[in-house]
Amino acid sequence: MTTAGNDLEKRLAQLKKEVPTRGFERHPSVLKNVADLPTELQSPAVTALADREALQTIIAFPPQIHRGWHYVPKQALLFTPTEMIHLLASIWPDQEPQITYLKGQGLMYMKVTLILLYGFLEIVAQGHDSPTLLSVEFNTVAWERLSPPLRQLLQATKAIPKKPLEKTTFTPTVQPVLEKLPLKFLNGVKIYGLLPGEELEELVFQPGTWKRWPFFAQRPGFSNTLLLLTSNFMVVIQEDPKVRQGWIISYLPRNNIAGIHHKSRNLWNELTVQLKRDEQTVEYKLLLKSETTQAWRERWVQHNGQWQDIPDEIKR
Repeated sequence: MTTAGNDLEKRLAQLKKEVPTRGFERHPSVLKNVADLPTELQSPAVTALADREALQTIIAFPPQIHRGWHYVPKQALLFTPTEMIHLLASIWPDQEPQITYLKGQGLMYMKVTLILLYGFLEIVAQGHDSPTLLSVEFNTVAWERLSPPLRQLLQATKAIPKKPLEKTTFTPTVQPVLEKLPLKFLNGVKIYGLLPGEELEELVFQPGTWKRWPFFAQRPGFSNTLLLLTSNFMVVIQEDPKVRQGWIISYLPRNNIAGIHHKSRNLWNELTVQLKRDEQTVEYKLLLKSETTQAWRERWVQHNGQWQDIPDEIKR
């Protein structure tokens, strides 16, 4: 191992010993202003940013260890009514934090993973020259504080932002299908899938399947997946194929969807949603059963969405 590699390992080992393990120190805190941020997240650039932005919410995260070994430095999320700033501390002393700045109107998609105590936020948004990816790992205890400003950020993605209605609504054809969903996914629609004021126009549910393997073992094939089409979003709610205690929720603004296509691979399809902001593009991919793909295609085209068929792959 190189000298630099040794230094990195030693530094990470030292930092892991300093991660809080008890009490409220492990959980995020809501701050009143940037002056209350930890020293590692302070810099002239952060101060200048705070002076010109109307910050509404500041959430600071302590250092964490995820998945048993992965170290995440101190970080913070700063929210304005329509924008979000992510601060990530350096692992090295006296280095300024990394700053990632996203505008709600430029958001291309948001994906949130909430599995047991592990949370992961992934946002892709329009950048200066190319799409910007923001990734935040957090303890799911923080979700109650994170959810309101993230929902507000999603509201800013609408072509013409407007005040949300008092309650969500359902089209007449959706209500009977909604009532037949498994209880977990019915709750998922109400808690995560529908933002305030959205109307649920279409939905397709794909039950999970399990494949038979040697020695009578079972391994996951397709995860339980729910596709929603609301007034302003395509929403995907999934279970992790290995850990069913949790959610993976994706929000794709409809006004960013340039088209959808799929590739057939025997009994399953690779669905690709093409998202575009000005000249910048990104793809969101999803594996579905053939019958689920067909059902979603019918509903998407019915709402004047663009869909392209890709020829089946040649079998070798």
